[in-house]
Amino acid sequence: MSATEVIELSAIAPQTPYPAHLPPNKDPSSSPSSSSSGLDISRVPSDDGQIAFAQNAQPKLSTARLILTIFQPSLINFFASFTNGIITVGLPIIARSINLERALYLWPQSVYGLTSGAALLIAGAIADIVGARSLELLGILLLSAFTLACGLAQTGVQLVVFRAIQGVSLAMHLPASVALITAAVPSGRTRNVAFACLGLSQPLGFSVGLVLSGIMIEKAGWRSGFYLSGGAMVLAAIAAFWALPKVQTISVDADRSVWKKIQKDVDWVGGVIASGGLAILAYVLAYVYSTCLALPVH
Repeated sequence: MSATEVIELSAIAPQTPYPAHLPPNKDPSSSPSSSSSGLDISRVPSDDGQIAFAQNAQPKLSTARLILTIFQPSLINFFASFTNGIITVGLPIIARSINLERALYLWPQSVYGLTSGAALLIAGAIADIVGARSLELLGILLLSAFTLACGLAQTGVQLVVFRAIQGVSLAMHLPASVALITAAVPSGRTRNVAFACLGLSQPLGFSVGLVLSGIMIEKAGWRSGFYLSGGAMVLAAIAAFWALPKVQTISVDADRSVWKKIQKDVDWVGGVIASGGLAILAYVLAYVYSTCLALPVH
């Protein structure tokens, strides 16, 4: 059943103060899915005869929390892309500083996009199960930690590994941030502005990184850019504990634990196959390119 059909059916479906899986004599105020949570939940019949739940309203936020809900993921995107600008401009200096082999020149930049793209599908599926807020907090904590770790790297292998984990952390953040804005920001102009900020923050961060990293590398060294980005992300992570709304996960199967849901409901086989294929393709292209760089010039 499509999202449009759910919305249309929710307008004519009978409203009930309690979820369908609770008995009528149970107090709806004791249920986490009741109207006390600020969510309007409607019972909608699906194509297979079962009951689906449609979320008709977002949790109401104050103006300050609404602004921070939009600004916080955009700030994370900005500084994550800022580090890409540092790598792009400062790679020759970084390579000399940590003795990065010429054959590995491409990897500090490419492994970041490789791991983030490969883990994106599975991260999105997990976000639907554990909740967007939980995955967002974990993602930005790891992202800030390994951004700082990139600044502390002493060898080329360490930098490549830290950038790889940084990409996986970004994969946790991206689908969770989109889900949070969709659930918490009212539809219409406000949500359009939120998604525009989310999309603009990535190219803007990369552009600013290209410009400022040259000055920072010359004045304070290449590590200062990672310290600046990691420190800003740490502050954003601390603010996220208060700013990000608690979007309730609607599930008709509340008996199973979260770990069992992750184990059974996530298509691990399909996700690993899709991610592995992308990773192999990117690895082959990167290996061919790095081999060409290593060839002697006559």
